Amino acid sequence: MDSLRHRPIAFHVTHWCDDPFSRGAYSTLLAGATPEHRRRLGEALGGRLVLAGEACNPVAPAMTHGAWNDGLRAAELALENGARRVLVIGAGFAGLAAARRLHEAGIDCRVLEARDRIGGRVHSVALGPIQVDEGAAWLQHFDENPLAEQARRLGLPLRETDFSRPLAAAADGPVPDIAAAWDALRSGIDRSLPLAEGVARYLEGRDEPTRRATRFAVDANLILEACLPLESLSVDALDEEGVGAGDRFLPQGYSQLAEHLAEGLDIRLARPVAAVDWTGAQVHVHGEVADFCICTVPIGVLRDIHFTPPLPAAQQEALAHLGMGRLEKVVLQFDERWWPVSPSGYLRWYDTPSSFGEWLDLTDGVGTPTVAGLIAADALDRLFAGRSDEEMALAACAALQAWADAARIL
Repeated sequence: MDSLRHRPIAFHVTHWCDDPFSRGAYSTLLAGATPEHRRRLGEALGGRLVLAGEACNPVAPAMTHGAWNDGLRAAELALENGARRVLVIGAGFAGLAAARRLHEAGIDCRVLEARDRIGGRVHSVALGPIQVDEGAAWLQHFDENPLAEQARRLGLPLRETDFSRPLAAAADGPVPDIAAAWDALRSGIDRSLPLAEGVARYLEGRDEPTRRATRFAVDANLILEACLPLESLSVDALDEEGVGAGDRFLPQGYSQLAEHLAEGLDIRLARPVAAVDWTGAQVHVHGEVADFCICTVPIGVLRDIHFTPPLPAAQQEALAHLGMGRLEKVVLQFDERWWPVSPSGYLRWYDTPSSFGEWLDLTDGVGTPTVAGLIAADALDRLFAGRSDEEMALAACAALQAWADAARIL
């Protein structure tokens, strides 16, 4: 990294893939999966158990408000089944939603959380004088997002990011029309084929500019969103929505929202769950007894919980079709903003092979020159494996510098 002209004064590198309580960033559809597998995973079981979270939400999967809405759905199932005492496993946003709804309905509800904090895959950490988000950071689909309504009601500072207008640059020349290439692929691919084969067939016989634009579109709009290689993904992953219009982030950190939503709830921290016994009329979880259990742990961890009796075949089959995407974030802080400024706050970098394809410029929101870079799927193996956090931060800085050099000549 001797060629670096700018070095960060502070940095933060995430490790969601190695985190024993998440095992990845968020759920994604594996080869052969459909959104129906998400719905099926969340079906009520025996009138006393339900799995919930973003992985069970076919409308807003992989999103915090998707987790929140699914927690509300699970709480309604508990109420419909006449539950008077409920155990919620996990204090992420699905667990908080379920517990808050039940608490407001006067139900005796206790939350068991494995970590020593609430929030799950939402966690704000200090970086110099500011707070930055390790995991979820944006209130997506803002106008339909119930968490956005909560943030506005609480008067939390918000800042918009327009993901439709990135300042984009490519390592090998002008940036093609990525949106057109993406739309053409989605409408032209043979969906009867496995995804990787379908993409390869689609590219056969097309000219090099089309192939290049399509590769960039796949890297940015699919692999960086679903966070697994093409060979691992379902064709239906092409249609699962990511960012949307009007998305906003919280400059003071997402965790403040979780803290507000957890007020007054009975949450027991550092209580990992390894087994759930729902054999009889009641559910037993590590000495706790209830007449309904809502399990909201990420699917990367769900497979490690021993259920007695085992989950029904339909849920096991659904779980086998869902995986955890591999996505990490590197946040860099500098003493000055030396990179070109995007009016939208959003930067895109297209190189081959892909690396840090997506950047969010947080500077104007947090008041300190700060950017967050995202890297996913097999790019993690190329750039992260065996490296220290400092080496990963410097690799991210090198990618940002290459993007900045290319962006200046646009």
